[in-house]
Amino acid sequence: MANKWFAGFLGFLNAPCAFIYLGRFRLAAIYFFALVLTYVFNSYFESVKAFIFFGPLVTIAAIVHAVRIAKNTDFSAGRKWYNYWWGVLLIPVSLFSIIFLIRAFIGEPYSIPSSSMSPSVEVGDHILVKKWGYGSYGTLGVSVVKLNVEKRVMLERGQVAVLIPPHIDVPFLDRIIGAPGDKIEFDNKKLIINGVPVKTEFLADNLVRETIGEHSYTVKYIDDRSNLRSGKWIVPDNHYFVMGDNRDNVSDGRIWGMVPAENIIGAMWLKW
Repeated sequence: MANKWFAGFLGFLNAPCAFIYLGRFRLAAIYFFALVLTYVFNSYFESVKAFIFFGPLVTIAAIVHAVRIAKNTDFSAGRKWYNYWWGVLLIPVSLFSIIFLIRAFIGEPYSIPSSSMSPSVEVGDHILVKKWGYGSYGTLGVSVVKLNVEKRVMLERGQVAVLIPPHIDVPFLDRIIGAPGDKIEFDNKKLIINGVPVKTEFLADNLVRETIGEHSYTVKYIDDRSNLRSGKWIVPDNHYFVMGDNRDNVSDGRIWGMVPAENIIGAMWLKW
């Protein structure tokens, strides 16, 4: 007979695995999609209080359902590898390992908590950051490997990147304005890089369109009294100078200085 206590434990830990253990693959798929819906509700409908109870209800249903089926499941005709405790637990371990490696080396999702990059990236937006090539490989607080700066892909001016600023060990999202060796001037909503003015188009509602190379984007100004609208900087070797797109309401390189190249996590890949 199947172990009902183990089936119930799996229902609590990972509902689909409970039904794979019992050989009920259709139910495993149903509970998998229920978990996906739980994630969607929690991510995109946080303000709807009724959805708070959806996840716990799915978990309770999975536990009760798995225990009831386990009481009537007989393995006397033989077990498959997934009908053993070690086999079914190998599934989430393998999936976690694959997800960990993808997040660490290829791409990692982030949810945006601040308006520092508004209007380009707003609060509540989600982004996917490209990791491969930028040399800081790790995720979920675990660093796997860090390449020497010389072996990393250089960021382009105008790109949006996730980075660790020099003053706090927390990921920030900012736009690359200056590369190593650049001379940056900023005065009255106008950027000058190495003596060349950045193409600037003034739009309505305090919005300004800037174009650096192949990168064109919109920045926002909201406070004419801001002390962040002027300055001169020289970017040292193996460093970047960054600014947020919400130019008057952001903590960026104008306040805390240059970002070491080794602190770059990756470049923004997708936004949704």
